[in-house]
Amino acid sequence: MKKILICNLLILVLVGCSPTINTNPTANSILKEHSQADILQYNNLIYINATSLESMKQLEYTKSEKIGKIIKTTNSSKNFKDFYATKLESGTEIFSTNDHNIYTIIAESNGQQILYTALLEG
Repeated sequence: MKKILICNLLILVLVGCSPTINTNPTANSILKEHSQADILQYNNLIYINATSLESMKQLEYTKSEKIGKIIKTTNSSKNFKDFYATKLESGTEIFSTNDHNIYTIIAESNGQQILYTALLEG
């Protein structure tokens, strides 16, 4: 009986001390809280319009290589996929940035460059 109690206690301690698994935000979680959010998905990451973020204004980003274009504009989070966006029109071209940071991308819409940054957990 003592062995069972000790084993159960050990399992409880190990489970309680194991790290939690962080997951990045999804379109569903973002749109649930902010239905008018300007987001897009690329490489299974959600990117948000960062043009008004002070921390992003301090850095100078320019577009680099074309990585694709928006294929669907939707406010529905159901089946939100890569190259879907909530505000950008279908056909809007998406580019990597000059620093080749995968967490910043640029959309070019009507001659205007719009900076997006990935939303990451943690």
